[in-house]
Amino acid sequence: MNQHTRNTLASIVGHPAPHDVEWTQFITMWEDIADEVEQEHGDRLAVKMNGHREVFHRRHDGRVSIGDIEHARQLLKDTPELKGSGDMFVVAMDSEKARVLHFDLATPAVAETERDVTNHDKVAHHLRTVEHHTGHDDQQVFIKYFDDLAVALIESIGTENFVLLGHGRGNSDVADDFVKRLREINPPLAQRIAGVGVIDLSAADDAALEVAAQKILEHAK
Repeated sequence: MNQHTRNTLASIVGHPAPHDVEWTQFITMWEDIADEVEQEHGDRLAVKMNGHREVFHRRHDGRVSIGDIEHARQLLKDTPELKGSGDMFVVAMDSEKARVLHFDLATPAVAETERDVTNHDKVAHHLRTVEHHTGHDDQQVFIKYFDDLAVALIESIGTENFVLLGHGRGNSDVADDFVKRLREINPPLAQRIAGVGVIDLSAADDAALEVAAQKILEHAK
């Protein structure tokens, strides 16, 4: 199974159900893992796997419908070697730095850092976003940092969903401010946020980040 197939598979079996899986990616995934794949007339795709057969229908916009995503999940759930497989992307961020992490769920606690994004604004380094009474316009200070992180996400994770972990407490955490900015500049990317949480990043290793992200995903089901 190549990385493109793993990414598509992870998106399909992940939570929430994806709305942006491309039809061509969908076909490629089945050709890689299914027992038999046949492209029928009228933009229909017939897939046989584990003794079951499912027919999927291509939408006019070239993406896979939510209905077909659910049918795909049903077809995949009886495949033991695929259970628990896939990838999980996590963004762990505080006011100074963000890490874009890629976890292979088949290898717990092992993460690859896809990208590091640093906030180079010296003013931001002296601000705590939980202290809005400072008189500083925190959101303005962080705009370039947030925009750089959005670009890094687009380049690093493609169409995958991701969990966002911030360092802090309450609604004033920098991660919540990033979500607000993302909704302004890139709503489709904001919709791929599978969940948001907080953790003490100063004491959290990769294993702790993975556990925290998985708990958020479980809660979102």
